[in-house]
Amino acid sequence: MRLVTYEHRGRTGVGIVGEADVTPTAYDDMIALIRDGATPEPTGEPFEPDRLLVPVRPGKVLCCGINYKSHGAEAATSLPDDPYFFAKLPNAVAGPGDPIVIPFPEAKVDWEVEFAFVIGRRAKNVSASDAMDYVFGYTLLHDVSERVMQLDWTSRTQSTQITLGKNADGFSPIGPCIVTKDEIPDPGNVRIGTSVNGVRKQDGSTADWIFSIPRMIEFVTSLVTLEPGDVVSTGTPDGIGYFRDPPEFLQPGDEVTIEAEGIGRLTNPVVAGW
Repeated sequence: MRLVTYEHRGRTGVGIVGEADVTPTAYDDMIALIRDGATPEPTGEPFEPDRLLVPVRPGKVLCCGINYKSHGAEAATSLPDDPYFFAKLPNAVAGPGDPIVIPFPEAKVDWEVEFAFVIGRRAKNVSASDAMDYVFGYTLLHDVSERVMQLDWTSRTQSTQITLGKNADGFSPIGPCIVTKDEIPDPGNVRIGTSVNGVRKQDGSTADWIFSIPRMIEFVTSLVTLEPGDVVSTGTPDGIGYFRDPPEFLQPGDEVTIEAEGIGRLTNPVVAGW
């Protein structure tokens, strides 16, 4: 089942995606649906929504750092022994069609497609063998990154600002839907990619992961309790702009699309924030 949060005739709700339309459910909030743990039933006739919103407003967004062998190779870094995570803040969360805002003229704003999973029930100290029981479904997350603050902040007293570099307004588009986990039986073998203005920039597969979803859940929940609706993303493959020769970055007026098999496409415009 593919689920979206929509806006239609002044109402916000959760709907079931059909071939060309959306059927409403009794829920107006995705986290409430996830907490109930039930399969939602249609409550009305299908319609074309006025707008798709971010499918879920998670309490926490955690992103796994180097988790593709290809990305580790392009970064010329050693592969980690354990998953490495950083957080996305609420102001960064955006939905389909929402703008990615370049914060200042000298910014180097980069793309990173990420396959993400949505937590279905409270998870603490979960073993890898039980971890998939805590997954509700899958979505896309765009880990937009500003590289000056994240990597090139050498003229300042601090060498890096990863939290700020990852969390400008609109730097975490999520969507366009949540696909329940039964729809993607093998999340470790999914093609994902990024296009900017129709030109392919990233083309990879989750088969290149270093750490599986069960390993990530086991590691995170040994330290942090995950709640229903929390989103955990699984890293990006090679092809980011920072490591291209010459480097490439998003500019105002660009349109960037990330996609994954079984989930679809998430497209956002790029705008100037100054």
